[in-house]
Amino acid sequence: MAERSAGSLSLLSLTGMVVGSMVGAGIFNLPGRFATATGPFGAIIAWTIAGTGMYMLARVFQALAEKRPDIDAGVFAYAKAGFGNYMGFLSAFGYWLGTCLGSVFYWLLIGSTLSRFFPQFFGDNASAMTILVSLVGIWSFHFVILRGVERATLINTIVTIAKIVPLIVAVIILMLFFNGEQFSENFFGGVEMPEKSLLAQVRDTMLITVFVFLGIEGASVYSRYARKRSDVGSATILGFVAVTGLMVAVTLLPYATAPRAAIAGVANPSLAGALELVVGHWGRCSSRSACSYRCSGPISHGR
Repeated sequence: MAERSAGSLSLLSLTGMVVGSMVGAGIFNLPGRFATATGPFGAIIAWTIAGTGMYMLARVFQALAEKRPDIDAGVFAYAKAGFGNYMGFLSAFGYWLGTCLGSVFYWLLIGSTLSRFFPQFFGDNASAMTILVSLVGIWSFHFVILRGVERATLINTIVTIAKIVPLIVAVIILMLFFNGEQFSENFFGGVEMPEKSLLAQVRDTMLITVFVFLGIEGASVYSRYARKRSDVGSATILGFVAVTGLMVAVTLLPYATAPRAAIAGVANPSLAGALELVVGHWGRCSSRSACSYRCSGPISHGR
């Protein structure tokens, strides 16, 4: 079947869609959630299982994009074409519901983050201001999309960069403080943690790993706007590889900087807590004024 090229989104833009869709609130909570469930050994097994399965799914999207370029409305369109209108409706409804739940989780994390800078407005938990900001944000993005996917892509690129840069900085800091002895101590479970079998540890992490891969279909949703149909599959694979590497690093590197029990005890977003264990209070707080209000004691530059 001939390849269509009526759209305006490049391979880089489509890859940004995948990365932006996959990197949500979940990745910032991975260190604490994994440390609660398992050590590095169990985490490696869990990521291997989940990564292999999701890689196969990414290859499925790649194959579908190349073999059925006429289907260009996202994953639910594939369900409709293969199994009929009813299954297409269920797929679309499930996708919509998952997006709604993901948006709630993501905006609550944004509200929690803003509360560190403006505690007088947002407080420590969900508040009326958090709800108001969330509604304004969601509806603003909705109207931007209505005005054209190109503008939405630009905003998605800006937001994706804003999410990726802090993660890369965190990974670099954790690599600089890498302690092989600490990693070895945590490898099979660590001290001061409840005894669990390896099977139980892997089982407890599987729901976490599957959840954070949501969004892998990001390029397929906007496939009708792709310059080249083959770019949809390539963007899916590239985005998957990039984000998977980032998530594995965010999960495993904290084990080499602090005891597992300490990582498991930090509050969400646990990546901030993991950084605080490594470099002090400034790892959690982004400004000195926020630290002076939210963190006890002076700003520390040591462990």
